[in-house]
Amino acid sequence: MSGLVFEANTRAPVSAPERADIACFVGFVRRTGAPVSPEIQQWLFEHGWSGEPAPWKAPSSALRELTDVPAPFERWNDFVRHFDWEGTYLGAAVRSFFAQGGRKCYVVRVEDPWVPGASRTVRAGRLQGLLRGTGKLFEATPFERSTWKGAAHVLGLPDVSFLCMPDLAAALAVDAEPLPPPVQVPAGPEVFVECSEQPSAPLESLPSTLAAPRCDEDGYEEWSLFLERVKELLSRHGREVQLVAALPLPYPGVRARAWERTGIMEEAPYAFLLTQDHFRLFESAFVQLVYPWARTPGSALLPEGFESPDGLLTGVLARNALLRGTFRSMMNLGLADVDELFPVLGRGTLATRPAPPGGQGARPLPERISVLGPTPGGLRVLSDVTTSPRESWRQAGVNRLFSVLIRAARRAGLDVLFEPSSERTWRELVYRLETVLVRLWEVGALRGASAREAFELRCDRTTMTQDDLDAGRLVAEVAFAPAAAIERIHVVLTVAAEGVISFRAEETP
Repeated sequence: MSGLVFEANTRAPVSAPERADIACFVGFVRRTGAPVSPEIQQWLFEHGWSGEPAPWKAPSSALRELTDVPAPFERWNDFVRHFDWEGTYLGAAVRSFFAQGGRKCYVVRVEDPWVPGASRTVRAGRLQGLLRGTGKLFEATPFERSTWKGAAHVLGLPDVSFLCMPDLAAALAVDAEPLPPPVQVPAGPEVFVECSEQPSAPLESLPSTLAAPRCDEDGYEEWSLFLERVKELLSRHGREVQLVAALPLPYPGVRARAWERTGIMEEAPYAFLLTQDHFRLFESAFVQLVYPWARTPGSALLPEGFESPDGLLTGVLARNALLRGTFRSMMNLGLADVDELFPVLGRGTLATRPAPPGGQGARPLPERISVLGPTPGGLRVLSDVTTSPRESWRQAGVNRLFSVLIRAARRAGLDVLFEPSSERTWRELVYRLETVLVRLWEVGALRGASAREAFELRCDRTTMTQDDLDAGRLVAEVAFAPAAAIERIHVVLTVAAEGVISFRAEETP
C-alpha cells in the first residue's frame, strides 16, 4: 500500500451546563463546500433541530449550510473545515478564542458576510439577523423555539456562559474609506536582471485596502441601542450568560466633548458615550466591554489588519475558568498570539475621570471597561469589569460566580421539581444547595474563615408565604460573601411550578 492515514474519530460534543467556559459566537461567515460532519449532524438531531418535520425544525437547506442553527465546535480545525473564515470578523474571533485557551464554542452563522465596501445602510440592515426586535424589545421567547434566531439561540443552549457578536461594530461603522497609498521607497540605480514573470498572489489572499471600521455619533447611538436590546434579552431569560462586546473604534473626525481639552475620541470613546448619555442604556452586570482592538495572525485580511477583541477576551475568560475558576479575576493574564493593540492607551487616558454634563466625575476607563494593554511582562488584561453602575456587581468575577450559583440552584430545583412541597423537600433542597456553596467556599470563591461565615441558607416557612405554597413556589434565601472587596450579597431563589428559577437581589445587577 502507498501509506497510512490516521483520522481521529471524534464524538458529538456533549452539553455540560455546569461548565462556565463555553461561548456562543453569532455573526456572518461563508460556508465551505465540505459537508456537515457526522458529529454536528448527530448533535443537531439529538437537540431537535433535524428529524421529523415540525414548525421549529430547521429546513434542510439551513442544516446543509448551517444557517441560523447552533453548531458546536471543540477544535479549531473543525471550524476551518466548515467555514471559509479568512477575512471575516467572526472567523478571526473564533480563532482567537481557541488560541487564548478556549475549548468549546457554538457558532450561529446568520448568513454570508456583506461585500467589501458595502454602505452602512446595507450593513445596518443585517442587524436584525443578529437579534430581531425594535429598540430594546426583542421577538424571542424561551417557550417558542421558532423564535430563536441569531443571539436568541442562547435560550436553548444551557451550557453557554458568554455571547459574542464580532460583526456588530463593523455593521454600524461609517462607510469604509480606502487607506492612503503606501510610501514609495526611492528606487536604486537601474541594473540588468534576469527576465522572469512573478506569479501574482490570489485575490482572496491580498490584504484589505480599506480602513478599519470606525463609528461616528450615529453609529455609537445605534450600537448602544442594540446592546440595550441584547441586555434586556439576557436580563430576562439568560441570567447565566454574559455579553462580551468590543467597544468600537471612533471615527477620527468625531471628538470627545467630555474632555476639558479637545482630543480625538480615539483616545477615549468611553468619555463620548458618557457625554451623550449612551452608556446608561446598556450598563449592566450582563454586559462586559473590551478595548482596544488587536492585530493577530488571524486578522491579516481584515481592514487595517485589526480584529474585534471580544473573541480574544472570551478566550482568556474560558482559560481562566478552566485553570483557575471563573470566579477569579483575569487581571494580569497574558494574551497569546497577539502582535499589536490599537490604539495604545496612554497612562493619562487610563487615569482620567471623564466629567459628564451636569454630573460628578465618572470612573476611569479601566473601572467600567475591560482594558487590554502592554506591561513589562508583555500584553495582558489590565481590568476585568462589567458595565454595571452598582459597586457590588462591577467586578466581573462576582457576576460569573453568581451565574455558577444560579446554574447549581437550577439543577437542584429540577431534582425536587415533582416532589410535594413539604419540610422533607425543603431540607433536601437546602442540602443540595449547601453542598454547592461549601464546595465554592473550599476553592476560595467565598470569603470567610468558615463556611458558616461565608454564606447563610434558609428554606422554610419563614421564606415562603401561604400563597407561595398554594401556587407551588419553593423559595430559598441565600446570603453569600464573594471573595472580593465588596459587601455581602443577599439573593432570593424561587422555583416555580413549571421549574423556572428566578431570583430577587437587594441590588439589580
